[in-house]
Amino acid sequence: MRHNSDALIADLVGKLEPVKPLSFARGISYALGSACVAALAVTGLFGVRADLLAGDFDPVYLLATGLFLMLGIAAAVTVIVMSRPQVGNDHGGWVWAAAMVTLLPIAAVIISLGGGSDLLSRDSIVRGLECLMVGGAASFLVFSILVAWLRQGAPTAPDRAGLLSGIAAGSLGVFAFSLHCADNDIVHIGLWHSSVVLLMALLGRAVVPPLVRW
Repeated sequence: MRHNSDALIADLVGKLEPVKPLSFARGISYALGSACVAALAVTGLFGVRADLLAGDFDPVYLLATGLFLMLGIAAAVTVIVMSRPQVGNDHGGWVWAAAMVTLLPIAAVIISLGGGSDLLSRDSIVRGLECLMVGGAASFLVFSILVAWLRQGAPTAPDRAGLLSGIAAGSLGVFAFSLHCADNDIVHIGLWHSSVVLLMALLGRAVVPPLVRW
């Protein structure tokens, strides 16, 4: 029996080869590097906000853009950690950032219901769709990098990994486009910019899990 067990173990491990662990530093550098490339692409194609160039920063813009950047980094960090499953890993750090970002669409709805903004005006819709399309396009580089990284790893919760990949990509994509978008209206930011994050999150939840199952 002992001999048979040893032979079985030898057969099971005989063709295994050591695998180099994924580096957290390398993973997060790829994610943030792709976000920088997206930001450079947006500003190169569409230009930088005039007030940023002049050093005149709107408080609403700074708050909203900072929240999206914080959520993007927090979600990206969680995705990288999820690709390297270990006992005791905490995957909930992004929740607080998401909770703060959620205040933006809530504020937008409250203000719009109070008549503080005309959501259905042609100008509002055109500007919103521009943010939705360009912000979404800016998200895809980060999204593809995170998905490729997950495929190298072994995430134990593919559904959550997909959702967070979309949240990270959408948030960083919105941050990139915010360097160009000159709109400081909380209703515009809360609804249209947040919509990019929501759509990318839904895309990640639907597309990523089949690609990273093991």
